[in-house]
Amino acid sequence: MTYERVLQGDVSSHVLDNLQEDREYSISIYAVYPQGPSQPVTALGRTLKLLPVKSILLQNETTDTLQARWSPVRGATGYRLTWTSADGSIQDVNLSSTYNYYMIQGLQPGTEYTVTINPIFGDVEGPVVSRKATTVASSTVQMLNVSEISTNGALVSWDSVAGATGYRVAWGPTPEFFGKDRPRQLALNKSITSYQLRNLAHDTEYVISLYVLFGSVEGPGITTSARTSPLGYISNFKVTSYTSSSLSLAWSAMLAATKFKVTWRPVGASNEKQVAKTQYLGSRLLAHRIDHLLPDTLYKVSIRAVFSKTEGPEVTLTHRTASLADSSPIHTIQDLRITNTDVNSLKLSWRRLPGATHYKISWVPFNGGLGTSHLVGAESNSFTIPKLKESTTYTIGVSAVIGGQEGNPTLLTAKTLDLPKVTEFTMQEAAETSVLLTWAAVPGASKYLLTWRLSSASDLSLEVLSAALRSYRVTGLSSEETYLFSIRPVFGDREGPETTLIGQTAGLHGDSPPPVSPMTSTKLATVRSPSPSNVRTTPLPLTTTTLPTTLLSSTTASATLTALPGPSECVSMCDFKVM
Repeated sequence: MTYERVLQGDVSSHVLDNLQEDREYSISIYAVYPQGPSQPVTALGRTLKLLPVKSILLQNETTDTLQARWSPVRGATGYRLTWTSADGSIQDVNLSSTYNYYMIQGLQPGTEYTVTINPIFGDVEGPVVSRKATTVASSTVQMLNVSEISTNGALVSWDSVAGATGYRVAWGPTPEFFGKDRPRQLALNKSITSYQLRNLAHDTEYVISLYVLFGSVEGPGITTSARTSPLGYISNFKVTSYTSSSLSLAWSAMLAATKFKVTWRPVGASNEKQVAKTQYLGSRLLAHRIDHLLPDTLYKVSIRAVFSKTEGPEVTLTHRTASLADSSPIHTIQDLRITNTDVNSLKLSWRRLPGATHYKISWVPFNGGLGTSHLVGAESNSFTIPKLKESTTYTIGVSAVIGGQEGNPTLLTAKTLDLPKVTEFTMQEAAETSVLLTWAAVPGASKYLLTWRLSSASDLSLEVLSAALRSYRVTGLSSEETYLFSIRPVFGDREGPETTLIGQTAGLHGDSPPPVSPMTSTKLATVRSPSPSNVRTTPLPLTTTTLPTTLLSSTTASATLTALPGPSECVSMCDFKVM
């Protein structure tokens, strides 16, 4: 079938409408003169096919919102997005062609919605693509517990929320305790349902709040309160051995203590003018020897735990040093050697000494620091020194104890192994809102700590990963942003060195939508969502035969327009044929 249309002589362009989709057309044009028509010039062109959206993704569901994301369609002048609830309520929004995502708002919690999208070509609507998603029934945590409360810490735990992309925990002192601590907060990944609060103030009540994150949307919070424990007494404070010039002390660990304060002075009328001496010891030390004491003298010794800048209550004992007559020489230990070296421990052995009632093992960092000691029974001839720092040289001494008297120590030096770090930490894949990270296994690691943040921000996100994992996909990121990723292995209660890389997420498939208002038949909020323009309440017609100009693509003409006059040279009109 051939169509023909006569145009005025001064016309140089024309839109062909009422064509069929995905159809090839032959278009001929010739000038009409009083003496007759010129030779025609012919070109071929094919209209576009009305393609559907290739894919639609529904994500970041909350109690009242969900985000729809789709792939752009070439030639589309816009999109119609429609959502229908199970009870039949229908809403839609018309978006311009620059959009490839939209945040649907004003939804009901715990409700299944059918979301459809179809491209619009001028006044013609393309095929429809549908997906279903259910909003979250509740956006709040139902249970928030605080346990394992100490003087400076507490464990916060909660139940997970379906659809959550993460959590934000915030804590700070209640008004009556203002000034004792500052408010703090931390963003956590969706797989984490507990967090250990550290460095809290003692005997202080805290308000602890937890918020559920759904992408960039934050749900309502749930709040509880807890009070840290007051500072406590040190227990099991005792003298383990003594000589005419020394007292060896031991005590039990004190949770949250930052150091220990030991004070001593002689007791008696002749020693009233003696000034008490004090020494501060590290929080990991549970034993200490006081040297340079007077023989056969009663000493008052006290100890208290120090918590940052605050001191706990004092515990006191008295003990007499040995007289010079009682201080017979004790042989030194023989064949002292290291039998096994590890990252955080050193195992040593020695030859037993006849008559010894105990053996005292002492160790101190070679380059300076606080020393530690431990008593073992007379039947022992080996000991593993635990909780050492990796890649550190120690001076180790072993001495025999007979009765309450201690002999001179035998010394040696040894170095712990380096703590291994994660290697081959790489970004294998970068998408718009996620990246895939991989790494090599670290022998002996019990888990991995993965953190990430925007390179321009300070807020960290944390994910605790199983030791069996060799890769992890970080989701919920922003497109075209640079992130700092760090991973470190954990060995029991020890964290290994950090390995870091910098990576960037990919850009969006389409252009970023401009901040304009939506074309919608229902009132929608525009928070955290691109807003389309040209608001109107009349929907587009569902059926029509009119096609836009962009549906026709031209090809090379089959004849060259060289000897023909321009439109102004036509005497009366130009003739135009479509076949």
